[in-house]
Amino acid sequence: MTVDLALQLWLQYQAAISRTLMSYEADPSLRQDLAQEAYLALHRSAEKLSQIENKRAYLFRIVHNVVVDHIAGATRMAWQPLEEQHLNELQSDCPSVAFSSQQQNNVLLQAVRQLALSHRQVLTLAMEDIDEKEIADILGISYGAVRVRMNRAKTALQEILQHATAL
Repeated sequence: MTVDLALQLWLQYQAAISRTLMSYEADPSLRQDLAQEAYLALHRSAEKLSQIENKRAYLFRIVHNVVVDHIAGATRMAWQPLEEQHLNELQSDCPSVAFSSQQQNNVLLQAVRQLALSHRQVLTLAMEDIDEKEIADILGISYGAVRVRMNRAKTALQEILQHATAL
């Protein structure tokens, strides 16, 4: 029964998880590995899942912990241009994508990848329509820290985008 709950939760948020992983990792095979690691972590904790009040926050905490471990373990993060197929994946079924052209989406994704990890985390979660209180729960930080990081992330993203459009 609890395994069914874990699978149901995973399937419900699979598109959001994919977009979140895409904002951290350009390599599709590494993204798939990260998704598998996150699912395994969720599966391992299936017994206590029924007792968790905010299951979505719990799931995204698992995803972000896997990503943080991946980034911390990487010796060097080489940026790769986003392939058109993966850009289309990002655009499909994504309520937070505000730009209409593929080129603008590519510029946005590149800019998000340039943000500091703490800024990227809050911004990526906010782009999935997760409110600041839930982001605080997912990241294990205070609501005030989320608001500060969000403001700094928006400012940094705006600066990166302005620089990119000036080129």
